[in-house]
Amino acid sequence: MRRRRFFSHAGGALTVGAAALGLPGLSSLARAKRGRRPTVPYAETRERNRAMFEGMFELEVPLLDFDWIVVHHTAAEYATLEGIDRYHRNHFGDPLGAEYHFVINNGKKRPVEKPIGLVEQARWRHQEWAAHLFHPERAPGSCAICLIGNFEKRALPEEMLDACVALTRALMKRFKIPVERVTTHRGVDRRLTQCPGKHFPREEFLRRLSEAAPAETAEAVEAEPADEAP
Repeated sequence: MRRRRFFSHAGGALTVGAAALGLPGLSSLARAKRGRRPTVPYAETRERNRAMFEGMFELEVPLLDFDWIVVHHTAAEYATLEGIDRYHRNHFGDPLGAEYHFVINNGKKRPVEKPIGLVEQARWRHQEWAAHLFHPERAPGSCAICLIGNFEKRALPEEMLDACVALTRALMKRFKIPVERVTTHRGVDRRLTQCPGKHFPREEFLRRLSEAAPAETAEAVEAEPADEAP
């Protein structure tokens, strides 16, 4: 306790001394340091995702036949795929690690390597079913997407929603999954969980999935025969 008071007083003295000299205090320096966190433009991340989507069905193992898509969140703001792998391997005894097929990063940890909205393949690489539901019989053959962050406490960033919509659309198109079989963890297990949190925009997410993707709309317009001149 004495040591804690000492550092508290010392910090205060240093801050006052710095102010007297016209220099920023310790708290200002800390805020400035936090503000210098590097970022990657989301346009670049979207292109990385698009390249991944184009090749994600070309694996060395046969693809599973997915029937549902279920969205989760980690409820931890500073998670990474590597950390999830370790945790699930150690706590659930699964040598394949993460019990999600994909994760979508929030850019809070290793923001250059894992910028906000970046989609990473997790269990998808192995094409093995994931133990991610209390009642898997309610969504059999489901593909698990996990958003990194706690969306019970804060809003989902637009970049992460955009990435989730793009990934889900790619999966729906490949496996011919209707929007009626796209849901959330709470949508499956109901009162047993709040995942992916009360701030996950479920209605907006499903609305976007129900709309034609921009690329698909463009292709349809190009395919339409031109009207003949009278």
